[in-house]
Amino acid sequence: MKISLEIGALGWFSDKPASMEERGRFFPKAGCSLDLVRFIKQEETLLSSIKVTINQQGIPEARPDSVHPVIRKEILAEQAEPGFIDPDYFDETYFPKGMKVYQFTQKVTVTGLPEWAWTRATPYTGSDEQLRKLKAAYTEMASIISSRDRARLKAYNKEALKAWSATTGDSEDDILLSLFSKDNVEGGKARMQPIRWDDYAVRVMNGGRMVQLYNKSKPIYSPLTYRFTDESGEERMGYYAPVFSLIDGQFIPVT
Repeated sequence: MKISLEIGALGWFSDKPASMEERGRFFPKAGCSLDLVRFIKQEETLLSSIKVTINQQGIPEARPDSVHPVIRKEILAEQAEPGFIDPDYFDETYFPKGMKVYQFTQKVTVTGLPEWAWTRATPYTGSDEQLRKLKAAYTEMASIISSRDRARLKAYNKEALKAWSATTGDSEDDILLSLFSKDNVEGGKARMQPIRWDDYAVRVMNGGRMVQLYNKSKPIYSPLTYRFTDESGEERMGYYAPVFSLIDGQFIPVT
C-alpha cells in the first residue's frame, strides 16, 4: 500500500499582492508529518511515518528512511474556480489558480489488517455508467438525510461505520452521531440543497477504488451541501463529504 501527504506554502492563501515565486516560498520552520498507525481498540502501534521539513534551499524534504523510501514530486494543487458556488462562499485565495504543492509518497507493507470494503471495489474508470451510478448514490444519500430517518442513514453508511468503529473503538451509533447530529437530521436543521452536477468534478483515490465529487469553486465541499441557521440567526452553509467505492455494481459510502 502507499501513503502520501501534500504540503503547500501558506503564501498561496494570502490576499496580498505577490509573485508566484513569493507565494510558493516556505517558512524555514514549516513542516508536516503523517503517521500510519494501527489501532486495536485503544492500543496504538506506529507502523511508518513521513516527516517533512524545509531544507536550506527552502524546499520541503522528507526525513530519510532506508526501509521505506519516500518519493517527492511537485504537482499542481486542485484549482478553485469562480462560478460554481454561491459567491458569498467563494474565496479566490483558497486553492488559487496556479497553486502547487509538494507530494511525498511512501510504499509500505502491512499485514494483519481487516479487509476494508474499498479494497475489493471495482476501480473507477470515468465511464458514463459509473458516473451515473455515483450521482445516484449522492442523490440517495441526500434523500435519506432529508427524510430524517437515522435508521436508514445508519444502514446506508454500514460499511463506513464498520471501518470507523474498528479503527477507533467507538460504537457505530456514536460515530454516526458525530457525523450527523440530531439537530441536523432529526431536527431538520440541515436543509439539503439541490445538486447542480456541473458544479462538481471527480476526485479519484487509491487506484480508483475510492472516489468522491468535489465542488470546483470550493474543493472541500461535496454535492451533499446544506444550509442551516446558526444560534445568532445567520444563514450558513455546511456539507457532508463521504467517500464512495463501487462494490457489487453500486457505489456505497466507505468513509
